[in-house]
Amino acid sequence: MLPIVYLNGEFVPKASATLHVSDLAILRGFGIFDFFRYVQGKPRFVEDHLNRFFRSADKIGLEMPVSKDELRAVVMELIKRNELDDGGIRFVLTGGYSENGYTPTTPNLIGMAYPFPPLPRELTDNGANILLHEYQRQFPTVKSIDYLEGIRIQPMLKERGADFVLYVDQQGYVRESDRSNYFIVVDGKLITPAADVLEGITRMHLLRLAQQLGLPTEERAIHRDELLAADELIICSSAKAALHARSVDGKLVGDGTAGPITRKLQAAWPAYYLAH
Repeated sequence: MLPIVYLNGEFVPKASATLHVSDLAILRGFGIFDFFRYVQGKPRFVEDHLNRFFRSADKIGLEMPVSKDELRAVVMELIKRNELDDGGIRFVLTGGYSENGYTPTTPNLIGMAYPFPPLPRELTDNGANILLHEYQRQFPTVKSIDYLEGIRIQPMLKERGADFVLYVDQQGYVRESDRSNYFIVVDGKLITPAADVLEGITRMHLLRLAQQLGLPTEERAIHRDELLAADELIICSSAKAALHARSVDGKLVGDGTAGPITRKLQAAWPAYYLAH
């Protein structure tokens, strides 16, 4: 985390940015967040991220204490005060200080800036190893601070040599990763789930980019069996962009290398990204 933090209307050193222990984010894990990158001092897809942040707040009944214009100004001030051209911004909105430990009150709003190191070269060159795991987030369209399952299974992923997880629901449909969306490619068509998943900003823009490139796309449910037979698999997020998956549960995806559709998206993404 970079030195200067925004907390409830003030910019303070991170060592001074404190919350009371009665905050529902601490007591109950009740709160939301959003995260996005900035490059050359310019936040990328910022309107999309702020819109999602406000939607998440509305969906769980938290009142945003600032307007979008005010929050946009906070973004630029965080970038300026932390004096780093390339990085990431995380906003967190908590349930507030609760006397009974259960009832939300006035939310606390925190803004933090981070360095943004690139993905390890080994991961981008060789692709990610994916593990399927039966789990479904209880409120998938909200970007909540509840990452209990994703964090709990980190030792299991390490033990099995997996980089990331994909969650599978009780009907066998693959929904999303803990911090990413995904696409499969079948017979040249790019397919991604649309229902009961987080409205990923990178996912949305990859769909737009694919359409610009003339690639066929489809949004629908994807069963585990279809995913395991897919020609290509792409994991996507602000941090990963379009990262190809090498294997799923130890089985190679295609020949294990990035397929032609993945390579087209990866080649076109940097210019598209910088234009937005």
